Amino acid sequence: MRDPEERTRHFIIRKKKEEENFDEPSVKRTSVQQRDNTSHEGKRVREEERENLREGFFARYSGKGKADDDISDDHSRGNRDDYYEDDEFEEEDDSNKAPLLVRIFAWIALLAIFFVCGYLGANYFFNWADKKGGPRIGNVVGNGTEAARVSVGANSSNGSGNVKYNLYIPDGTTFTEREIEIKKGMVEEDIEKVASVYIDGLKETKMLDNNVSVINVFRSGDWLYLDMTGAFSSSLKTLGKDKAAIVITGLVRTMKDNFPPIKKVKFYIDGKESGEKTPADLTRPWEIN
Repeated sequence: MRDPEERTRHFIIRKKKEEENFDEPSVKRTSVQQRDNTSHEGKRVREEERENLREGFFARYSGKGKADDDISDDHSRGNRDDYYEDDEFEEEDDSNKAPLLVRIFAWIALLAIFFVCGYLGANYFFNWADKKGGPRIGNVVGNGTEAARVSVGANSSNGSGNVKYNLYIPDGTTFTEREIEIKKGMVEEDIEKVASVYIDGLKETKMLDNNVSVINVFRSGDWLYLDMTGAFSSSLKTLGKDKAAIVITGLVRTMKDNFPPIKKVKFYIDGKESGEKTPADLTRPWEIN
Protein backbone atom coordinates (compact mmCIF):
# COMPACT_ATOMS: atom_id res chain seq x y z
CA MET A 1 0.00 0.00 0.00
CA ARG A 2 1.30 3.41 -1.03
CA ASP A 3 2.18 6.12 1.32
CA PRO A 4 -0.38 9.09 1.31
CA GLU A 5 2.43 11.61 1.41
CA GLU A 6 3.94 10.16 -1.76
CA ARG A 7 0.56 10.37 -3.50
CA THR A 8 0.23 14.05 -2.58
CA ARG A 9 3.71 14.79 -3.81
CA HIS A 10 3.02 13.20 -7.22
CA PHE A 11 -0.17 15.26 -7.54
CA ILE A 12 1.64 18.52 -6.87
CA ILE A 13 4.38 17.64 -9.41
CA ARG A 14 1.78 16.78 -12.06
CA LYS A 15 -0.08 20.07 -11.53
CA LYS A 16 3.11 22.08 -11.95
CA LYS A 17 3.88 20.24 -15.17
CA GLU A 18 0.41 20.96 -16.55
CA GLU A 19 0.82 24.65 -15.80
CA GLU A 20 4.21 24.68 -17.49
CA ASN A 21 2.70 23.13 -20.58
CA PHE A 22 0.45 26.21 -21.26
CA ASP A 23 1.58 28.43 -24.17
CA GLU A 24 2.56 31.82 -22.71
CA PRO A 25 1.79 33.89 -25.91
CA SER A 26 -1.66 32.39 -26.16
CA VAL A 27 -2.35 33.37 -22.59
CA LYS A 28 -1.25 36.89 -23.36
CA ARG A 29 -3.47 37.02 -26.44
CA THR A 30 -6.40 35.81 -24.44
CA SER A 31 -5.91 38.48 -21.79
CA VAL A 32 -5.56 41.19 -24.47
CA GLN A 33 -8.74 40.08 -26.20
CA GLN A 34 -10.59 40.13 -22.91
CA ARG A 35 -9.40 43.64 -22.22
CA ASP A 36 -10.45 44.74 -25.74
CA ASN A 37 -13.86 43.19 -25.32
CA THR A 38 -14.22 44.89 -21.95
CA SER A 39 -13.20 48.30 -23.35
CA HIS A 40 -15.59 47.93 -26.35
CA GLU A 41 -18.38 46.93 -24.03
CA GLY A 42 -17.68 49.95 -21.78
CA LYS A 43 -17.65 52.33 -24.76
CA ARG A 44 -20.94 50.91 -26.02
CA VAL A 45 -22.53 51.29 -22.60
CA ARG A 46 -21.25 54.86 -22.28
CA GLU A 47 -22.53 55.76 -25.75
CA GLU A 48 -25.94 54.30 -24.92
CA GLU A 49 -26.07 56.31 -21.69
CA ARG A 50 -25.06 59.47 -23.57
CA GLU A 51 -27.80 58.90 -26.17
CA ASN A 52 -30.35 58.31 -23.44
CA LEU A 53 -29.34 61.53 -21.72
CA ARG A 54 -29.57 63.49 -24.99
CA GLU A 55 -32.97 62.06 -25.80
CA GLY A 56 -34.17 62.84 -22.28
CA PHE A 57 -32.93 66.44 -22.53
CA PHE A 58 -34.72 67.16 -25.83
CA ALA A 59 -37.81 65.31 -24.72
CA ARG A 60 -37.95 67.42 -21.57
CA TYR A 61 -38.01 70.73 -23.49
CA SER A 62 -39.98 69.59 -26.54
CA GLY A 63 -42.59 67.62 -24.65
CA LYS A 64 -41.96 64.49 -26.74
CA GLY A 65 -41.63 61.15 -25.19
CA LYS A 66 -43.60 62.14 -22.11
CA ALA A 67 -47.04 61.38 -20.97
CA ASP A 68 -49.57 64.09 -20.23
CA ASP A 69 -49.15 63.54 -16.53
CA ASP A 70 -45.41 64.03 -16.78
CA ILE A 71 -45.89 67.26 -18.76
CA SER A 72 -48.40 68.58 -16.24
CA ASP A 73 -45.99 67.68 -13.45
CA ASP A 74 -43.27 69.65 -15.21
CA HIS A 75 -45.58 72.66 -15.62
CA SER A 76 -46.65 72.52 -12.00
CA ARG A 77 -43.04 72.20 -10.94
CA GLY A 78 -42.16 75.22 -13.10
CA ASN A 79 -45.03 77.21 -11.62
CA ARG A 80 -43.86 76.34 -8.13
CA ASP A 81 -40.35 77.47 -9.05
CA ASP A 82 -41.73 80.77 -10.42
CA TYR A 83 -43.81 81.24 -7.28
CA TYR A 84 -40.81 80.71 -5.04
CA GLU A 85 -38.75 83.09 -7.20
CA ASP A 86 -41.52 85.76 -6.91
CA ASP A 87 -41.56 85.28 -3.15
CA GLU A 88 -37.81 85.75 -3.07
CA PHE A 89 -38.11 88.98 -5.10
CA GLU A 90 -40.87 90.26 -2.80
CA GLU A 91 -38.79 89.45 0.24
CA GLU A 92 -35.87 91.31 -1.31
CA ASP A 93 -38.11 94.32 -2.06
CA ASP A 94 -39.41 94.33 1.51
CA SER A 95 -35.89 94.16 2.82
CA ASN A 96 -34.90 97.15 0.66
CA LYS A 97 -37.68 99.41 2.06
CA ALA A 98 -36.85 102.03 4.65
CA PRO A 99 -38.16 101.58 8.20
CA LEU A 100 -41.74 102.65 8.85
CA LEU A 101 -40.78 105.52 11.14
CA VAL A 102 -38.42 106.96 8.52
CA ARG A 103 -41.13 106.79 5.84
CA ILE A 104 -43.63 108.55 8.14
CA PHE A 105 -41.21 111.40 8.80
CA ALA A 106 -40.46 111.63 5.07
CA TRP A 107 -44.17 112.02 4.24
CA ILE A 108 -44.60 114.63 6.98
CA ALA A 109 -41.63 116.60 5.63
CA LEU A 110 -43.07 116.43 2.11
CA LEU A 111 -46.47 117.70 3.27
CA ALA A 112 -44.77 120.51 5.20
CA ILE A 113 -42.90 121.57 2.06
CA PHE A 114 -46.15 121.64 0.06
CA PHE A 115 -47.87 123.68 2.78
CA VAL A 116 -45.05 126.25 2.93
CA CYS A 117 -44.97 126.57 -0.87
CA GLY A 118 -48.74 127.04 -0.98
CA TYR A 119 -48.69 129.62 1.81
CA LEU A 120 -45.88 131.63 0.24
CA GLY A 121 -47.50 131.45 -3.17
CA ALA A 122 -50.88 132.64 -1.82
CA ASN A 123 -49.21 135.44 0.16
CA TYR A 124 -47.32 136.60 -2.93
CA PHE A 125 -50.49 136.50 -5.02
CA PHE A 126 -52.54 138.56 -2.54
CA ASN A 127 -49.75 141.12 -2.17
CA TRP A 128 -49.60 141.40 -5.94
CA ALA A 129 -53.39 141.78 -6.09
CA ASP A 130 -53.30 144.55 -3.46
CA LYS A 131 -50.67 146.43 -5.43
CA LYS A 132 -52.52 145.85 -8.68
CA GLY A 133 -55.75 147.11 -7.22
CA GLY A 134 -59.16 145.48 -7.16
CA PRO A 135 -62.22 144.93 -5.01
CA ARG A 136 -61.84 142.99 -1.79
CA ILE A 137 -64.38 140.50 -0.54
CA GLY A 138 -65.95 141.41 2.80
CA ASN A 139 -64.24 143.49 5.48
CA VAL A 140 -60.73 142.53 4.44
CA VAL A 141 -57.83 144.74 5.48
CA GLY A 142 -54.24 144.69 4.37
CA ASN A 143 -52.39 145.89 7.47
CA GLY A 144 -52.76 146.86 11.12
CA THR A 145 -53.46 150.52 10.38
CA GLU A 146 -56.49 149.66 8.26
CA ALA A 147 -57.69 147.23 10.92
CA ALA A 148 -57.54 149.98 13.57
CA ARG A 149 -59.45 152.37 11.34
CA VAL A 150 -62.12 149.75 10.65
CA SER A 151 -62.43 149.09 14.38
CA VAL A 152 -62.85 152.79 15.13
CA GLY A 153 -65.43 153.20 12.38
CA ALA A 154 -67.38 150.18 13.58
CA ASN A 155 -67.41 151.42 17.15
CA SER A 156 -68.59 154.84 16.08
CA SER A 157 -71.40 153.51 13.89
CA ASN A 158 -72.69 150.58 15.93
CA GLY A 159 -73.20 152.39 19.25
CA SER A 160 -76.30 154.22 20.34
CA GLY A 161 -76.94 157.94 19.83
CA ASN A 162 -75.53 160.26 17.18
CA VAL A 163 -72.24 160.26 15.32
CA LYS A 164 -70.31 163.10 13.69
CA TYR A 165 -68.84 163.08 10.18
CA ASN A 166 -66.78 165.55 8.19
CA LEU A 167 -67.78 166.69 4.68
CA TYR A 168 -65.44 168.23 2.13
CA ILE A 169 -67.54 170.61 0.06
CA PRO A 170 -65.91 172.08 -3.10
CA ASP A 171 -65.31 175.82 -2.89
CA GLY A 172 -63.77 176.95 -6.15
CA THR A 173 -60.53 175.01 -6.47
CA THR A 174 -60.36 174.10 -2.77
CA PHE A 175 -62.58 172.32 -0.25
CA THR A 176 -64.47 173.57 2.74
CA GLU A 177 -64.68 171.17 5.67
CA ARG A 178 -68.11 170.88 7.24
CA GLU A 179 -69.09 168.74 10.21
CA ILE A 180 -72.47 167.01 10.42
CA GLU A 181 -74.15 164.87 13.05
CA ILE A 182 -76.57 162.09 12.19
CA LYS A 183 -78.26 159.26 13.98
CA LYS A 184 -76.07 156.24 14.16
CA GLY A 185 -77.06 153.17 12.12
CA MET A 186 -75.52 150.47 9.96
CA VAL A 187 -72.40 151.43 8.04
CA GLU A 188 -74.17 151.32 4.66
CA GLU A 189 -76.98 153.47 6.04
CA ASP A 190 -74.53 156.04 7.37
CA ILE A 191 -72.68 156.10 4.04
CA GLU A 192 -75.91 156.74 2.16
CA LYS A 193 -76.88 159.55 4.58
CA VAL A 194 -73.48 161.26 4.42
CA ALA A 195 -73.39 161.02 0.60
CA SER A 196 -76.92 162.49 0.44
CA VAL A 197 -75.93 165.40 2.74
CA TYR A 198 -72.88 166.04 0.54
CA ILE A 199 -75.04 166.12 -2.60
CA ASP A 200 -77.55 168.41 -0.92
CA GLY A 201 -74.71 170.81 -0.12
CA LEU A 202 -73.77 170.91 -3.82
CA LYS A 203 -77.39 171.46 -4.74
CA GLU A 204 -77.37 174.59 -2.59
CA THR A 205 -74.45 175.99 -4.63
CA LYS A 206 -76.18 174.99 -7.89
CA MET A 207 -73.35 172.64 -8.82
CA LEU A 208 -75.65 169.61 -9.07
CA ASP A 209 -79.17 169.19 -10.36
CA ASN A 210 -81.99 168.80 -7.84
CA ASN A 211 -82.80 165.36 -9.25
CA VAL A 212 -79.39 163.94 -8.26
CA SER A 213 -79.68 161.37 -5.46
CA VAL A 214 -78.18 158.14 -4.18
CA ILE A 215 -80.09 155.00 -5.22
CA ASN A 216 -78.05 152.30 -3.51
CA VAL A 217 -74.80 151.75 -1.61
CA PHE A 218 -72.58 148.67 -1.48
CA ARG A 219 -69.12 148.27 -0.01
CA SER A 220 -66.58 145.47 -0.26
CA GLY A 221 -63.30 145.85 1.56
CA ASP A 222 -61.71 149.12 0.47
CA TRP A 223 -64.13 149.53 -2.46
CA LEU A 224 -67.37 151.53 -2.33
CA TYR A 225 -70.04 151.27 -5.01
CA LEU A 226 -72.42 154.22 -5.35
CA ASP A 227 -75.44 153.85 -7.56
CA MET A 228 -76.57 157.35 -8.64
CA THR A 229 -79.48 158.68 -10.68
CA GLY A 230 -79.00 159.70 -14.29
CA ALA A 231 -79.10 163.39 -13.31
CA PHE A 232 -75.66 162.96 -11.70
CA SER A 233 -74.05 162.18 -15.07
CA SER A 234 -75.84 165.05 -16.85
CA SER A 235 -74.85 167.51 -14.06
CA LEU A 236 -71.19 166.57 -14.47
CA LYS A 237 -71.41 167.29 -18.18
CA THR A 238 -72.80 170.74 -17.37
CA LEU A 239 -69.96 171.51 -14.96
CA GLY A 240 -67.14 170.66 -17.33
CA LYS A 241 -63.97 168.67 -16.79
CA ASP A 242 -62.31 170.60 -13.93
CA LYS A 243 -65.38 171.21 -11.75
CA ALA A 244 -66.66 167.65 -12.34
CA ALA A 245 -63.32 166.29 -11.10
CA ILE A 246 -63.50 168.51 -7.98
CA VAL A 247 -67.05 167.31 -7.18
CA ILE A 248 -66.06 163.64 -7.44
CA THR A 249 -62.81 164.21 -5.52
CA GLY A 250 -64.68 165.85 -2.60
CA LEU A 251 -67.11 162.93 -2.42
CA VAL A 252 -64.32 160.33 -2.52
CA ARG A 253 -62.38 162.17 0.20
CA THR A 254 -65.49 162.33 2.39
CA MET A 255 -66.03 158.57 2.07
CA LYS A 256 -62.36 157.74 2.66
CA ASP A 257 -61.93 159.82 5.83
CA ASN A 258 -65.20 158.79 7.48
CA PHE A 259 -65.55 155.10 6.51
CA PRO A 260 -62.24 153.27 6.55
CA PRO A 261 -60.90 151.15 4.94
CA ILE A 262 -62.65 152.64 1.87
CA LYS A 263 -60.13 153.97 -0.65
CA LYS A 264 -61.83 153.58 -4.02
CA VAL A 265 -65.30 154.70 -5.17
CA LYS A 266 -66.95 153.22 -8.26
CA PHE A 267 -69.98 155.05 -9.65
CA TYR A 268 -72.99 153.36 -11.24
CA ILE A 269 -75.77 155.16 -13.08
CA ASP A 270 -79.29 153.78 -12.61
CA GLY A 271 -77.99 150.38 -11.56
CA LYS A 272 -75.64 149.98 -14.54
CA GLU A 273 -71.99 150.64 -15.19
CA SER A 274 -71.51 153.97 -16.87
CA GLY A 275 -69.75 154.28 -20.17
CA GLU A 276 -69.18 158.04 -19.80
CA LYS A 277 -65.57 159.16 -19.94
CA THR A 278 -66.13 162.88 -20.35
CA PRO A 279 -66.02 165.23 -18.63
CA ALA A 280 -65.24 162.74 -15.81
CA ASP A 281 -64.33 159.11 -16.40
CA LEU A 282 -67.02 157.05 -14.65
CA THR A 283 -65.86 153.75 -16.12
CA ARG A 284 -63.04 153.43 -13.59
CA PRO A 285 -62.93 153.69 -9.78
CA TRP A 286 -61.85 156.99 -8.29
CA GLU A 287 -59.09 156.98 -5.69
CA ILE A 288 -57.18 159.61 -3.69
CA ASN A 289 -53.54 158.79 -3.03
